[in-house]
Amino acid sequence: MLLLIALVTSATGIVYAAPGDPPFSSEYEEKIGKEASTQVEEEYDRYEDEEAQAKLDAMVAEITAASGRPDITYDVRLLDTDMVNAFSLPGGIIYVTKGLLEDVGSDNELAGVLAHEIAHNCTYDALRQAERNENMFTANVAALIASILLGAPSDMVSTVMIAGEYVRRGILGGYSIEMETAADKHAVEYILGTSYNPVGLVTFMERLAAEYRSTPQVELGFLKTHPEAPDRVKALKELLQDAGVDLNRRAATKWVKPVAEEVEQEEGDNYVHVSLRDYEVMRVAAAGPEYDCPMARAEAISARLTEVMEAGLQRYQLHVTEAGGNPVLMANGTSILTVWPEDAEALGQSQQEIVQQAKSAILQAMQAEKLDRLY
Repeated sequence: MLLLIALVTSATGIVYAAPGDPPFSSEYEEKIGKEASTQVEEEYDRYEDEEAQAKLDAMVAEITAASGRPDITYDVRLLDTDMVNAFSLPGGIIYVTKGLLEDVGSDNELAGVLAHEIAHNCTYDALRQAERNENMFTANVAALIASILLGAPSDMVSTVMIAGEYVRRGILGGYSIEMETAADKHAVEYILGTSYNPVGLVTFMERLAAEYRSTPQVELGFLKTHPEAPDRVKALKELLQDAGVDLNRRAATKWVKPVAEEVEQEEGDNYVHVSLRDYEVMRVAAAGPEYDCPMARAEAISARLTEVMEAGLQRYQLHVTEAGGNPVLMANGTSILTVWPEDAEALGQSQQEIVQQAKSAILQAMQAEKLDRLY
């Protein structure tokens, strides 16, 4: 969206602050932001959601206090589009789409996106990029760029004759790689000063990279293709590791949790089992010595497994041991389940077979979880 700003700068010219002051005057920032927002809102309707607005305002205020420009008062606006996006304009205007609110996996992810946009504003990236490109625009090219950045249909874009030449010249790339990388770095720094988990920015970018790996697109605002999402994920993980942050993704975003449920069968008796991502961890046919029914036992197994996974369970932390002559599945020092002789009798398998199948199912589910974020 920053190239939309260039449409205005080409007509108005850059207004600099006095030496020693910020690179652009606050009056100029506000003027450009207001004019650019007018163009945005000619293309997209705003919408009202009091609960979402209140949450975003509070979130932005907390991040701003930890940012490089804590004196800015941001104007957060919601756009009525399913596009998953957010972008900032000079002068403290931040747009958040309905699609982004519906897509994020947690408030931690949303805070990460907002921190990234605030970071762009703190370093005047939109105005700097507009200054860099201002001599490249004519009225027709400006219309083309506005159409592309605002999501116009491809047939509309193709009607502008010199579109291909300007794409080849690379002016539709948005923020530079350096600007995007720096904004990610600053976003992590800001989030570390808030109550939000900075790993949310990683989980959001990992999911983005996975979803877009087969359908690369030109995007606006936060969802830039430069640098590529995989490179940004790698850099973000290195930043968090250097800061001593535990990369526990399950603590930062929603994830598929174990389920204890009764399975209905068209033929034969129903049964109770514990499953994780559609992998059957254990079919619970016996209550065991500690519970009054199989469902109570299944719920306890599910709860223990959920607890250790939320704490950041890794594959290597899952192993089988023995207690009182019965195999026990352990996860990072916690007993997840014990296989009793009654289980073997009811299921027609050995106790070792049952416990090894449970371990294998959890490992397969964790591998599937990992594949969801690969790119």
